[in-house]
Amino acid sequence: MWYSKVTNNLANIPQFITHCEQELEVAKSECRIGGLVEKNIKLLPGITEQRFNQLQEIEAVLNFLNIKLK
Repeated sequence: MWYSKVTNNLANIPQFITHCEQELEVAKSECRIGGLVEKNIKLLPGITEQRFNQLQEIEAVLNFLNIKLK
């Protein structure tokens, strides 16, 4: 989603960074261990996959920007 927005228009970078910072705050609260450990363990694979996909998108944007810079 963000990769195509940034590659089509570099003016979207500030919005992309803001979005990533907001997602980081949400991720921090999701990964906190508390309450029923068994419940948290069941949710962890889905959370991990979602956050890993977000990391891949950030890395793709970074790679694109590195290519543009060269």
